[in-house]
Amino acid sequence: MSGPTTLQSVAKTIRALEVFPQLGRTTLALSEIADALGWSRPATHQYLTTLLHCGWVQQDSRRHYRLSVRAAAFGRFATAHAGVPEPVTRRMRELVSRLGEAISFAVRNGDAALIVERYEPERPLSVRREAELLLPLHSTSGQVLLAFDPHATDEERRPHAEAIGEIRALGYSLHRAIWMGDAIEVVAVPIMQGGECLGALSVIAPEGRMELEVAIEELLTARSELEAELNDDPGDGGTTEAAPPLRG
Repeated sequence: MSGPTTLQSVAKTIRALEVFPQLGRTTLALSEIADALGWSRPATHQYLTTLLHCGWVQQDSRRHYRLSVRAAAFGRFATAHAGVPEPVTRRMRELVSRLGEAISFAVRNGDAALIVERYEPERPLSVRREAELLLPLHSTSGQVLLAFDPHATDEERRPHAEAIGEIRALGYSLHRAIWMGDAIEVVAVPIMQGGECLGALSVIAPEGRMELEVAIEELLTARSELEAELNDDPGDGGTTEAAPPLRG
């Protein structure tokens, strides 16, 4: 069965906008945007010209592109009205208190996972470091998003097929890695609403400090309770698709 009909021109225009937060730079040259998208420069220029005409991007004296005031106004509105749902932020604060470790919430942003909310425990004499906002799709949260995002393509999932199969069966991802020079352990779960993956909820700690079984159980419980609360929201139309199972 074929998927839903989509307008590729719209999808590509959105991808062009997503490059700015993905690269984390105020201004970008045409060549930088084209390279990030994997498109030809003429094709990239065509989409940027459309965004320029509609007032979503501007050009400076060097003909580099930047997001416009209109884009900023839209961003402020989205932050106020379409940010991380209150039940998610409330649960994140509770998890910080229960686990004593940093809790993050990441969403899909093009070819990356973007951390949009993060809470950390208060520790005396601790050295706090800013979290990476953009994570690759092969990261723990990135693979969770690929596994449960209904809009992810087979091409995007193929390099991570084995990990995605395991994540879908378990309902969570457990990953050990090196981050900012430290060995860490990360547990992440998807948060689903109406068949959509809102994002990936995760806990991160130095290797060996976190009781993994406890962390997994806490996040699975948080997922179950959050999805029950979010999918019971009368404002979503009252019709939801079943969320993927918590465990295989």
